[in-house]
Amino acid sequence: MKNFLVLVCVVGLPFYVLSQSYYQWVERADSCIKAKDWAGAESALVSALRTEPANGQNSLLMSNLGTVQRYAGNYEAALRSYTNGLLMTPHSVTLLRNRAALFSEIDSIDRAYQDYSQILLIDDADEDALYHRGLIALERGDTISSRADFERILKLNPASANGRIGFASLLKVMGYYPEAIEVYSQVIRVNPEKEILYVGRAEAYLFAGQYAKADKDIEKAIELAPDDPVVYVLRALGKLARYERESAKADLKRAVELGYDSKEAERLLEEE
Repeated sequence: MKNFLVLVCVVGLPFYVLSQSYYQWVERADSCIKAKDWAGAESALVSALRTEPANGQNSLLMSNLGTVQRYAGNYEAALRSYTNGLLMTPHSVTLLRNRAALFSEIDSIDRAYQDYSQILLIDDADEDALYHRGLIALERGDTISSRADFERILKLNPASANGRIGFASLLKVMGYYPEAIEVYSQVIRVNPEKEILYVGRAEAYLFAGQYAKADKDIEKAIELAPDDPVVYVLRALGKLARYERESAKADLKRAVELGYDSKEAERLLEEE
């Protein structure tokens, strides 16, 4: 009876699925990823996993599958894929990093913090994990833990841009705007094409009431990353501070079109 059931399952599969090997499916997935064909990539990766469910590389495929699903906006499926991959290889830094990034994206910052902490238990010198954990601590209002992570980065790598960006963010949150601006400026001199630096410095300029300088940084950020909703929100905040409400509404509308939360955009308008 068991053999009959297996035969029925095999006969029920399309011929092209049976004819493709594990590595052919992997190659097909790679091609789809390069073409940003997320549906095709997901289908090929699932087919590879079904072809050889015991293959030792399946943990990596689960990581790739999760990332493809994340790019497609299917966050629940992506979370399942990352978690299933971690069941295979619980100490995979790649899977933990990918899942932490997903948690951050869906605003599950406590779970993201846990994954970054797990990475640091595996490798306490992982700069990326220290940087992101420090930012999450800062978002929580834990400036002591945040500072400790950023100091650890700079101890490991005194020239680290992430360490300096982290400290600039910390200074900004603590209200030391001129000092934050100076740190951002130092990093910008070395990394003049990094959009996040102009966003960070623009925010510090806004808090300091230096709107013209903030505008200049925002325009540079838009030039570097025209599809980032955050830059339009910052520009709207500057306009609201100068009572340019209609123009600010247009920027917030653009931010919402690019993925910014519509309720948050409405709240910003109501506050002014």
